[in-house]
Amino acid sequence: MDPETLTLTAGTSRLVLDRAGRLVTLDTAGRPWLSQPAHCFELTLQQPSTPSVLGVHRRVTPRDIRPRIECQHNLLRLHYDHLTLDDTSLDVQIVVEIAAEDGEFTFRFSLANGAPDWTVREIRGPFVTAPMDEEEHPALIWPLGAGERIVDPRRAGALRQPYPTRLFMPWMALDAGDAGLYLAYHDASLQTITLNADASVVPGAIELSFGLLPFCKHGETWQSAPVVIRPYSGPWHEAAARYRRWADTWYRPIRSPEWLRTATGWQLVILKQQNGEIHWPYADIDRLIELGKENGLNMLGLFGWTDGGHDRRYPIYEPDQAMGGEHALRRAIRRAHDAGQRVILYTNGQLLDMQTEWYAEFGPQTAAVSERGEPFGETWAKYKDGAPRPMAYACQSCGTWSDKLLDLAKRVQSLGADGIIFDQLGSCHPMLCFSERHGHAKPTQAIGPGVAATLARVQRELHAIAPDFIVMVEHVTDGINQIVDLTHGCGVGFCPSPSGFPELLRFTFPEILATQRHPTPAMDRNTANWACLYGFAHEVEYRYWPDRLYIEHGAVPAAGDYERVGSPPDVATMRRLAPRESAAYLRAVAEFEQRHADLLRDGRFRDVLGFAIDNPAVQAKAYAATTDLGVLVWNPTATPQPVRVTVENAQFAAADAPGEEQVDPSTPLPPESMRLLRYRLTTRHDTHAQQ
Repeated sequence: MDPETLTLTAGTSRLVLDRAGRLVTLDTAGRPWLSQPAHCFELTLQQPSTPSVLGVHRRVTPRDIRPRIECQHNLLRLHYDHLTLDDTSLDVQIVVEIAAEDGEFTFRFSLANGAPDWTVREIRGPFVTAPMDEEEHPALIWPLGAGERIVDPRRAGALRQPYPTRLFMPWMALDAGDAGLYLAYHDASLQTITLNADASVVPGAIELSFGLLPFCKHGETWQSAPVVIRPYSGPWHEAAARYRRWADTWYRPIRSPEWLRTATGWQLVILKQQNGEIHWPYADIDRLIELGKENGLNMLGLFGWTDGGHDRRYPIYEPDQAMGGEHALRRAIRRAHDAGQRVILYTNGQLLDMQTEWYAEFGPQTAAVSERGEPFGETWAKYKDGAPRPMAYACQSCGTWSDKLLDLAKRVQSLGADGIIFDQLGSCHPMLCFSERHGHAKPTQAIGPGVAATLARVQRELHAIAPDFIVMVEHVTDGINQIVDLTHGCGVGFCPSPSGFPELLRFTFPEILATQRHPTPAMDRNTANWACLYGFAHEVEYRYWPDRLYIEHGAVPAAGDYERVGSPPDVATMRRLAPRESAAYLRAVAEFEQRHADLLRDGRFRDVLGFAIDNPAVQAKAYAATTDLGVLVWNPTATPQPVRVTVENAQFAAADAPGEEQVDPSTPLPPESMRLLRYRLTTRHDTHAQQ
């Protein structure tokens, strides 16, 4: 008689299924990762939509169906010859293949849809319902922004977010400190999926799964990429290293120009706002050049440089006569170059202002649309007393839009700029496009693959014209950022926050160059130190008229100065800091980073690996070069802190700190200060080796 359960083993890990096709046990070295049995998948079926009616969605589970199970050595195949909906048999055939190898379990799903009038919209699974004890529970590592570490996932609610349009990697992990669980979808195609972490389904547990979106119509077949589940011992770095080993099979980052490697950060400046207010005419770019020198920042990002102003009339970007005209802009860019500044000009990579003549001619056939043919989009109102601008999202696979982005890059380069930023393009919306005119076979192929193809095209053609020209995007996505020179950080992890976990991005993809996000014209010491600790290029932003009065004249903003503004700067920081004080320390940090560029720019971020520190009040991160290891220590507190660092297989070489000529490493670290401790390794370290 067949046993009631079937067991796969992978190293010290064990996966057990019952004859109903449910996962009943997942453990490693005796540690359980399942709190209750769960089926491997569920489906969402959908009927066709019309312009007036959205097709009915129905969820189907294999709850009442026992699959035929095919057993081989460390391989199981679960065959479902049909599914049941409302007591009616549906001709939808599913095969779930589960393999055990190299310490992990791999799930692959296959579909054959023979059900008339139904599309298999989504297959969701496998379901891992992990226990969350009241006293002890793992944290959730979540790839949002630059990374998020949710210490208590029980209070996370229901997280359902898409990759690549919000999450920057298609994997997540449960981190118990000395052990964890890695869950990933190993697919380099950039097609849209969702990652799901739901603490609202099972009391005392969190349900983890992937939402795969085949949109498999009647008569079609579909096969998934592998879903990998790997229990592991050790810290969360084991999960990141596993993903990176797989990513190295396809991740091929471009070689950026040398000038970008020495970039310290940028001043993000809105010259003309959405409501038409001009804050910085082109002639005043000279003043911005001087401010850049004061701050130690050698890039200038010009937003709102066009006649429409910022967040208006996209995608029409032409110099503004009211700010001085094209020749004045060109001359200002040349003067910036003479002063050692690089200039990046702003465009938006997805928004189409629906109130423009360009949209009237090209918008309807360019916009990403819903199942009912409605354009997806959003509205922007920068000022509370201004009317919001309706914006449609361009479909990134539309040839008209790809041509437009290429033309914009060529136009920006022709003005003398050193690069272009495509705002929002690293995390485009919507996650799907249902147009049948844009060249994508499925709605899931519209966004991520389209962005990657267009950026590769822009890089190829612009480098033929100007090899040192850079392409910059806002947000980060691993498969997209391999063809991006610089990322404008956005979201959790790109600024200090309680759940922010920039270690996730910096450890998994240390090659990705990104700015911090700091939408304020002044920066306190700890925010500058934080960005340095994580290797982010610095940013200050001048977006509104009171910002200019503050940085130029030291005018402390009053409570009502930003009452018309929808997203004001951090006024408390501005009231606490004098602009010159802020600039002086930021410049000292930038010069410090330049002195140690071999570690802090070109070295590999190693997080907390390779050293030990005995004071939990001090934060420390390691950077590895070929012969040296740098331990960057930061005291974010208001009191001096002792620092004792131990590095194995290394000899202490030197210590340095921003703005200090001589540093005694044996003395306590002053409040809100940093120190770099440099060690000479007794064995060479390959900074480009796999983690």
